[in-house]
Amino acid sequence: MRTVWLLLMLWMAFGAYGAPQTLVVAFWNVENLFDTEDDPDNKGDDAYTPSGWMRWTPWRYRTKLEHLAEVIALMKPDVLCLTEVENRRVLEDLSATLLSRHSCALPIIVHRDSRDKRGIDVAVMTHLTPVVTNWLETAAGQREVLACEFDIDGRPLTVVVNHWKSQLGKKAESDEIRRQEALVVRAYLDERLARDPAAAVLVAGDFNDEPESPILVETAGLVPDEARVRADASGRSLFNLAVSLPKEERVTYYYAAGKKWNVMDSISVTRGMLENIEPAAPWQVVKDGYSVFKTPAQCDEDGIPIPFRFVRSKTKGNAFKTGYSDHFPVRVKLEAR
Repeated sequence: MRTVWLLLMLWMAFGAYGAPQTLVVAFWNVENLFDTEDDPDNKGDDAYTPSGWMRWTPWRYRTKLEHLAEVIALMKPDVLCLTEVENRRVLEDLSATLLSRHSCALPIIVHRDSRDKRGIDVAVMTHLTPVVTNWLETAAGQREVLACEFDIDGRPLTVVVNHWKSQLGKKAESDEIRRQEALVVRAYLDERLARDPAAAVLVAGDFNDEPESPILVETAGLVPDEARVRADASGRSLFNLAVSLPKEERVTYYYAAGKKWNVMDSISVTRGMLENIEPAAPWQVVKDGYSVFKTPAQCDEDGIPIPFRFVRSKTKGNAFKTGYSDHFPVRVKLEAR
């Protein structure tokens, strides 16, 4: 009887304390998630109506939601960072689809309409309640940066969501806008780390630039060199987890016109979130916990993400692809210290 009692106590202790608490944070550019109604205050949605050139019918909108929900449910995120969403309604519809089709509950939505010229915003869906939310203005006509602070069983975590300027147009002009966005993120990081040098801060987004870009590395401080981050005792440098993967596994977007793979989407973490670092953050990245998430259904025969839109082709003609998104999502698994 005594042996049985001891075994029961050991089992209870392991259940309460032995298994580390884990958390999944994911990011996805979901490629123009618009509803079907015309917003007269948003010219960017004109194509995404039943009479617009995208022929955005209720069936297409519903199918898009179902495809996104399919992948999100497989990722099992606790915090889901999204870009290219039109408004709160599409997020509510996506949340309802997740729950009804996959029993995946992400009921808490953090969103507000931005001044973006295309009428697309950044957002967070989660089952955790943020204790602080910051909206950071960047360049005129661009998306805001969203910073959510959470307190999970006494362990703070900050998630910063980005969608920086694309490289369309003149390079010097787009570079300057991304530099401004990087400066806004850097200023926020400095303020957050001044409050707590060991803060767990995760910076996720579609940066429309490669991890080695000077704008990401030198201006924002998102560094694709773990040794350099570990050596920076100031704690200002964040490690870009994309480079923890082999080059062929870290790509998230295929630029068809240039026939080139890119690493536009990534997640970076503060120094204290790495293993064997002091001061240690309350959350650390699980070993091999970062990945580009993709399923066979998301990819064409060449492994390229299948978009959800009309695709023009000189050889195959124009066709509407009912895929998922033209970006692959990324995710990271964290564990409590």
